[in-house]
Amino acid sequence: MHLAVRDLSIAFGPVKAVRSVSLTVADGEIVGIFGPNGSGKTTFLKAVAGLLPVRSGRIVVRGEDVTSLPAHQRAARGVHYVSDRARVALRMTVRENLDVGGYRRRRAALASARENVFRLFPVLREKARSPAGILSGGERQMLVLGRALMGRASLLLFDEPFLGLSRDARERILRVVDEELRGRATILLAEHDLEGTVRILSRCFVFRRGEVVHEANRDDVAGEDRMRAALLRCFGDDAGRARREDQEER
Repeated sequence: MHLAVRDLSIAFGPVKAVRSVSLTVADGEIVGIFGPNGSGKTTFLKAVAGLLPVRSGRIVVRGEDVTSLPAHQRAARGVHYVSDRARVALRMTVRENLDVGGYRRRRAALASARENVFRLFPVLREKARSPAGILSGGERQMLVLGRALMGRASLLLFDEPFLGLSRDARERILRVVDEELRGRATILLAEHDLEGTVRILSRCFVFRRGEVVHEANRDDVAGEDRMRAALLRCFGDDAGRARREDQEER
């Protein structure tokens, strides 16, 4: 088992943002977390990454209890948090940004890892010597993912990575995740929109008000369409209401 979370609770003052959540993710599995903003998705992922303290519970990565470890020590163990809000160094070149992610690698391994990222995202090769500030939103997200891969990411925590991206950019990243990372990295993907993402997942959890209210398994619901239907039912009356709530919060 790559990730095991047991009875995790996180609070901001008197407000419990995550309430006794337990879930597991097997090696190489791609698992989704769905729910509108305010449901606890981001808080949960940040806690797993070590970016937020927990009130109670345990976080175990590959058999090691990392609950008390700071974020940089978890990153050294391959745990990487990737979100739509992740920053790149705008004045540094694309290549320099990638190399920062691989700072722990030796020179030959660094070059090999960089070449692999360029193979996955050819546009980054084309703009390798350009400042990252010229990249589009989709290209910056590719750079953020590439930087995580340079750091030997084995557990990727995606926090709404497609927010605001064009359909083409979204599809490119999903294709890389599905075709290149499946089985090589363990992925926990948080989203509030089912569009496009359900097809690459083996299981999904639905969060609401900091709790897991449903789990859907592709085998249990016999295919993508039935998985989507099962998840939509768990959002309430319809997924549109969840999206409207999300927009109002913004």
